[in-house]
Amino acid sequence: MLSADQIQIFCRTGYLIVPDFLAADEIKQHQDEAELLTNHCCERGDLVAQWGCVVEPLGCGYFDHSEIPADARSSRTEYLRIRAQISSSSLAARVLDRFGACARQLLADASQREVVLLNEQYIVKPPRSTAEFAWHQDVLYFSQTQRQHSIVSVWTPLCDVSSKNGTVLIDPYPDPTRPGEYPAQPASSPIAATLAAGSALFMDGRLRHCSTENTASTFRTVYMPQFSLGAVAAGSELAALAVPVDQ
Repeated sequence: MLSADQIQIFCRTGYLIVPDFLAADEIKQHQDEAELLTNHCCERGDLVAQWGCVVEPLGCGYFDHSEIPADARSSRTEYLRIRAQISSSSLAARVLDRFGACARQLLADASQREVVLLNEQYIVKPPRSTAEFAWHQDVLYFSQTQRQHSIVSVWTPLCDVSSKNGTVLIDPYPDPTRPGEYPAQPASSPIAATLAAGSALFMDGRLRHCSTENTASTFRTVYMPQFSLGAVAAGSELAALAVPVDQ
């Protein structure tokens, strides 16, 4: 669980780095799952051109659509059941019980509204890849109505990351009293997150950030679940996952 000081840092800057969030055996579990799913995607198309370096456990085609029950997107029990079939029940539970529990602490008014898993993905940059993610705020991928739902992303590298292999550049809130309000141009000296494998970078959906290309000779793999305050809808349908964190 996060301390009161850590929560204050997150609220003030829009992000929080927690070293050693995953133990060595947990990192290995995610690495093995990422490799399994990435190999599946690469057999069906170029990882950068077709998949955009993004591999979603329930959305990459590893399961046939008929194998995923409709309520796996909104039922904790069904999500855990189908998710555990990829690798292990312990990994599946960790997504909600550890990542989700910490995200709940960072989402304002979480005591009044349900916190749900919104999305999860592995972000895999191949060796010597020019793939980059431009400056953005995650919340802006959603409609104006959908932005009423606060979002927390947990960017979790499964290998050591630095500016050499495509880490995140962070533009902290210029004014903590107006989170997410930025001038047109990013900070001239953004913070490059140099992190050890298993660290967790919690980011508010309003935080401006980007990621650089991978100039290293090895894959750069990150696991990133995202959580929202309440289910995000698109009309009468769900816009993404809406799996309750709490039992």
